Amino acid sequence: MGIPSWVWFVIAVVALLVGVALLVADRGRPAASPTGGAKDRKRWAALHDWDFHESDPVLTSRWHYGTVQKGGPGIARNLASGTVPTPEGGRNGVVFDHEQQGTVHAVVVGVELRESLPAAVELRLPTAPLPERDGAGLDLLEPVGQRYSFVSDADTIRPLLTPRLADAADAVGQDIELLWAEDSWVLAAAPVDADPERTQDLLADLAEVATAFEHAVDGAHPRSQ
Repeated sequence: MGIPSWVWFVIAVVALLVGVALLVADRGRPAASPTGGAKDRKRWAALHDWDFHESDPVLTSRWHYGTVQKGGPGIARNLASGTVPTPEGGRNGVVFDHEQQGTVHAVVVGVELRESLPAAVELRLPTAPLPERDGAGLDLLEPVGQRYSFVSDADTIRPLLTPRLADAADAVGQDIELLWAEDSWVLAAAPVDADPERTQDLLADLAEVATAFEHAVDGAHPRSQ
């Protein structure tokens, strides 16, 4: 005896309703963090003996260029801070999700210089958007390796754009469209899906960029013996 057609109809309707319910439930779940989430960042921080804070509304206000120049300071989310080991000794470092107007636009990774730079410089790949014309205070100077330099003071920054800096900036990678340096920090804007392993590599790369800047500053302004 065959199964009545109405039974198949009921089964199809039930399957359809179950599928719709699962789709709605899936859409209702919070989206997974593209940066690996606070737990991954917190776990990575603990593994490297770094401090972790869920948010810091003040940190980003110390910078004026890079990701801050467009969209304002915003808020640092899932902030990890600690010491980056280098052959020259430890450097302060930070990793955070840069949130502006409620949306994370980049993972910012930074290392601190041993002394402040005399002016600001951005190093952008050709694929990166140009700095905002109004209020940026940056002028196109010259190519630095695979990147273009935009600077706040051409005469001051030009001697610092050395071949060593170009090599260090190129080594950072093509996934990092924007590097910038101001005051006593070198920073990079990584994609929002950058995982802890990528940010750790980026910290080491930025330490090399910082060293290149420092050697250039020493060469341009030798210290008296």
